[in-house]
Amino acid sequence: MKQRYQKILVGGVFLFFFLVIGYLLYDTLRFSFFFREQQQLFLFDKAYCLKLIFNPGGFAVWFARFIVQFFRVIWCGPIVTGGLLALISFINWRILRRLDNLNWSLPISFIPSLFLSVSLLDSYYYYEGITAYLFFIIGLLLYVKLSDGILKSYFRLLIGLFLTIIVYYVAGAVTILFSVCAFLFDLLAGKKNSLLGLCYLLVAVFLGFLSVRWGIEGLHMYTYTPADYYEITLPMPFVHYVSWWSLPIGMLFIFIVRNYLKNLFSSNLMEIFLSVGILFCYSKIYYSSLDHDLQKFYQNEYLTVEEQWDELLKFSAKNASKSYSDANYMNLALIEKGILTNSLFDYPQHGPLSIAFISNNKVPDIRLAHVLFTMGNMAATQNLAFNACQIPNGYNPTMLKMILQIDLMRGAYPVALKYIELLEKSLFYSKWATEQRKFLFNDELVEQDAFLGMGRRSFPKEEAFVLYNSPMDDLYKILDTNPENTKAMDYALAYLLLAKDINHVRDFVDRYYGTSGLKILPIPVQEALIFYSDYYHTLDEDYALQHGISKEQLAYHLSADLEYCQLHGVTTETIERFVRFKEAYGKLRQNQSTVLVGYEKTFWHYLLFAQI
Repeated sequence: MKQRYQKILVGGVFLFFFLVIGYLLYDTLRFSFFFREQQQLFLFDKAYCLKLIFNPGGFAVWFARFIVQFFRVIWCGPIVTGGLLALISFINWRILRRLDNLNWSLPISFIPSLFLSVSLLDSYYYYEGITAYLFFIIGLLLYVKLSDGILKSYFRLLIGLFLTIIVYYVAGAVTILFSVCAFLFDLLAGKKNSLLGLCYLLVAVFLGFLSVRWGIEGLHMYTYTPADYYEITLPMPFVHYVSWWSLPIGMLFIFIVRNYLKNLFSSNLMEIFLSVGILFCYSKIYYSSLDHDLQKFYQNEYLTVEEQWDELLKFSAKNASKSYSDANYMNLALIEKGILTNSLFDYPQHGPLSIAFISNNKVPDIRLAHVLFTMGNMAATQNLAFNACQIPNGYNPTMLKMILQIDLMRGAYPVALKYIELLEKSLFYSKWATEQRKFLFNDELVEQDAFLGMGRRSFPKEEAFVLYNSPMDDLYKILDTNPENTKAMDYALAYLLLAKDINHVRDFVDRYYGTSGLKILPIPVQEALIFYSDYYHTLDEDYALQHGISKEQLAYHLSADLEYCQLHGVTTETIERFVRFKEAYGKLRQNQSTVLVGYEKTFWHYLLFAQI
């Protein structure tokens, strides 16, 4: 009865661990799991699967990618991963309790799983690190059970050698850990001729040597360490070793300490001490390793891919004043909602980089790909999306969909067909891909489609370098080709407004006002145009001519009088509001600091007070 009660209690502990670790992963990493799915495209394809499975460690890779495809559903990643970590801990316990049947060592069985969850905080740590560890611990449990009670040492040796080879082909580099733990278990459990277990280690080392020799792995580091499950181009942090070596160290600790725990009280005291110590260390390491900025990016990306524009706007606006990346997502949400230009100054903005931030490094930028795709700059988008697909785990499905749609716009139907066939082999993207087949070799249907047709009509008529200077150069080319592209029109106006470039705002209005994409002038543009008119009409002409403005330029600026503004979409209400703003601004210079209340969300306030 007592033994049954203990089993129920231990089972409850592991269930509780699953619930707690699952909640923790959901709270901190649910968007990270989604992003892992975006870094691969699992294919239900025989050639794809066989290519993975027939490599050493390939089954762990195949299984990891199979699991990760379901992380497209936001709650799936934390639940599945929590279940795997709980299973690993349970199997650990089944092994460790054979060294000491008392429950005081139970907390030690959780250490590998806890530090595997820490490893998941690092986006460069591959998910096959989890599945490989699972297969290793299953192999170790099989060895412990199959060799238990065998009187002949060579039978145990044969079982160990067989499992060493199996673990190597199933899970890869973790085989070295299997060989160490199998040998150590025999030694600590007092098995007869336990030193024969060193043969497992020799076989594991030999298999790793062959992998490098035959070119399967590039370096020995990838055959004997967790670096096999880490981004090959980067140095791996030390924390990823902890989950590996915590089990053999835990086995040694149990062997040493068990002789000093003479009674139930001392065992319970040790269990409490271990639980508190492990939880304290884990919480410190976990939260210090959590990159909040990276998690924010993952959340922005999730909301973008899922087209949850209201949620994206709400979330990204919180950090838009501190981050160009968040500002880009915020303005992307605004333009998808169709309110970018009119609502531009309702949200924190800090210069034109809030529209499209282009970093100096050459890392593929999926955020920028989203922005340029919406902007209509398909040439730059195709380049970015294609580079973003060159990742170790396969294709980024969202970027692949962009490339496919751009090829349909271009009329590159044979290329588009290849991408359709590729996506049709996936679980979550096959239906969408099949729906695109109707556009193949059908120019009329492409041109009739609201999105694809707009994209095709917006391709500049002349080939040119893209993103050579600024996004505005490309936007002008797009709008000259297709002025009805309202998203490109709104992005261009927003870019000029945020750059405080009132001269080019006036040029832009001259060029495009009255076209199908700019029949009504947005209020912030009206504010910029009336400010432009007032500025040059109050400017000292002699001063202007003496400081580089030619007579022709001055005449052009002065031609934008009040009548011009009214003819180009500036309403009487905006003009009257500007008169009141000027009066209030004059009072501000007399130290009346509250007079501009109500004007904070205008272009005038941004122009005069915002730092960019």
